[in-house]
Amino acid sequence: MNYKQIKKLLYNSGDAFLPDNIKQKLTYDIIGSHKKTFYISGWSIIHFINGIIFGYLYFYLHYDKKYYIINLFILHTIWEFWQIIIGMSRPYSLSGRSNIIDTIVDTILFMIGAVITKTFI
Repeated sequence: MNYKQIKKLLYNSGDAFLPDNIKQKLTYDIIGSHKKTFYISGWSIIHFINGIIFGYLYFYLHYDKKYYIINLFILHTIWEFWQIIIGMSRPYSLSGRSNIIDTIVDTILFMIGAVITKTFI
């Protein structure tokens, strides 16, 4: 593998190697606009759903319930940093080139999903 192939492979890992037509649909803004201000896109909904799924898996695999919230927060934070490193995270226009708002919103939605799972299990 050459450098360009490795770079493409790493970049594609940020969206779990989804087909382009699905990736395209997930980029649509549901609330707001990524070109102007705050936004929620299909990817935001994916973060919420993943919070539910990973929360369920956490309990299913019998990890320590005492550290549930902090462990899932750390897991998602690592994921967000990975997306920034590979250039997958889109900055909000409010924050210029910074990805901080995108990271915070994605983390909040993931954690809401995780809390919902904890509430019902």
